[in-house]
Amino acid sequence: MASRPSDSGFESVSTWRMRAVVALFIGLAVVVVVRLVMIQVIEHERHEVQADRTWAIETKGPRGAILDRNGFPLATSIDAWEVHVDTRLWARSGFQPTDASRRLAELLRAPESAVLSLAAQTHAGGGHDALIAYGLSNALGAQIHAEALHGVQIRKTSSRRYIEGSMAAQVIGLVGRDEQGLAGLEYQLDGVLAGEAGLLVQEVDGLGQPIPFGPRAERPYQQGASVVLTIDRNLQWLAETTLHRAVEQWHAQGGHIIMMDPRNGDILALASLPTYNPMTIDLDLPESMALLRTRAASDIYEPGSTMKVITMAAALDAGIVSPDTTFVDTGAVVIDDRTIKNFDLSYHGEQTMTQVLQRSLNTGSVWVAQQLGARTFYEYLYRFGFGDSTLSGLPGEIGGVVTDSTDIRWSPAQLATASFGQGVAVTPLQIVQAYATIARGGVPVRPRLVTAVITEDGVQRFEPQTGTRVISSQTSSTMTWMMQAVVDGVLGHPAQVNGWPVAGKSGTSDVVESGTYLVGESLASFAGFAPANDPRVVVLVRIDRPQGEIYGGIVAAPIFSDLMAQVLPYLGVPPTAYIANPGDWNTAPGIDPDDTQETSDGEHEQDALTADVADDEEPASPVTYIQDEEDDQ
Repeated sequence: MASRPSDSGFESVSTWRMRAVVALFIGLAVVVVVRLVMIQVIEHERHEVQADRTWAIETKGPRGAILDRNGFPLATSIDAWEVHVDTRLWARSGFQPTDASRRLAELLRAPESAVLSLAAQTHAGGGHDALIAYGLSNALGAQIHAEALHGVQIRKTSSRRYIEGSMAAQVIGLVGRDEQGLAGLEYQLDGVLAGEAGLLVQEVDGLGQPIPFGPRAERPYQQGASVVLTIDRNLQWLAETTLHRAVEQWHAQGGHIIMMDPRNGDILALASLPTYNPMTIDLDLPESMALLRTRAASDIYEPGSTMKVITMAAALDAGIVSPDTTFVDTGAVVIDDRTIKNFDLSYHGEQTMTQVLQRSLNTGSVWVAQQLGARTFYEYLYRFGFGDSTLSGLPGEIGGVVTDSTDIRWSPAQLATASFGQGVAVTPLQIVQAYATIARGGVPVRPRLVTAVITEDGVQRFEPQTGTRVISSQTSSTMTWMMQAVVDGVLGHPAQVNGWPVAGKSGTSDVVESGTYLVGESLASFAGFAPANDPRVVVLVRIDRPQGEIYGGIVAAPIFSDLMAQVLPYLGVPPTAYIANPGDWNTAPGIDPDDTQETSDGEHEQDALTADVADDEEPASPVTYIQDEEDDQ
């Protein structure tokens, strides 16, 4: 008879099984704990990337257009695409070549190493969104989007286009690859043109592509406003082509042509050389940065004899002289230890103030400034706007340099040289504004480049801004007459324009480098307005360092004449039968035929120094006029 198993054996088997189950649970628990440690501690960053499937993207609307005064686009934006890479996804491969990087490089026709380097640099800097390429066409953008490459995202954006290439480049400026303004009005008005960026937050998959119907939040962008300039595209083209020809003709280093409507301050054209093409300029070259300056407003120079108009206007307005006031030109004047001579070393004897301008006599300008006195002279310079910005709105504009009699470095010789445009520094735009003040009756007007801003809400217009009266309307009329005598009252003056009366003045400025005047080098200029009886346009022509000739009357005046003959008809000012006749201008000193009394040269000189001169409270500068030796005999 078989015996029954003992209870102790059954219990031993059950105990073993229980121990095995417990051991299994303990092992599983250890595995779970170890895995949790790996996920939450050791592999934390990798899993954080996998868990973060949202992508915040800044969105931008199209940049506003820049239009000329007639609505023609000078700068506009077109649809384009950008390629971005989520560096967190590419970091898994250590930014080593992958199928995605290889294919992206093929589509962009770029070295794969360059693509990987851009992504790695962004990641190293703590960024997750690397811009790889921009300005892509619609076709290429659609192709990259369709291939759904790992970590690659395509975004719609815009690309800036400058319709006329280099036209008005130093006024318009340019934008960088991020569509932010870098120079010119693109920089100055960046906040207006760019609008306000939006924000898009969306969920993406492991490839970095948006998940359809996934969570999405968006703040829409505000489209940039368009800006209407005062620049006339046709006049700008005329100014630039004329300047190019002149620079080539005179083998010059550059120059400026500025046209301004004196009635409202509108800058109709502003051409400068050298210039650049914003579509092709390489900003990595050091020399490129100098081209970005708006040189007509940011670079200063000594204006030369164009300043004589301002000196004479001040003396007329102060009641110190009239057009018929005379002085004796002996060809030179000594101030302190400095001898100042006429530009051509000539002397002319008794001369009226009108003849001082016609013959551009340095000695006459010195005499006028000396009669004015330093305080009054510099007050008028400041009234005309010298030493202060014109507030045109161009970036980098400066006010020039005027060292007046309150400066410890000042001397009487500086008053003398300033009277004919040496020892003061101005911008080309300041000369245009000063001449416009005379042309428009003595009240200055701010140079204007923007007439309107167009937004989705409407059009904001900007009215002309005038300043405090500088000279009386009578002084303005008299000064205009004298400036017309300079041009139309001189036989064969190269600035004359058949059909229109012209008022103006040439200037020949010395070139300064490292504090030294260069021998045989000049800035040749002519500034004036027409028609003299009803000014419609003020023009400054300046040719920098022409070769073969140095004088503004020879180099720049003919260019002024050619421009006016084309500009005035374009502005709706048809020619008349007017032809300059110097015989109509009697600017010589008046002579009484009944007065036959002879006087010595010294008596003539004394009469000239005191004729028509009002008393001045300010002491005169120590001036000695030199007589020619032949007059002493």
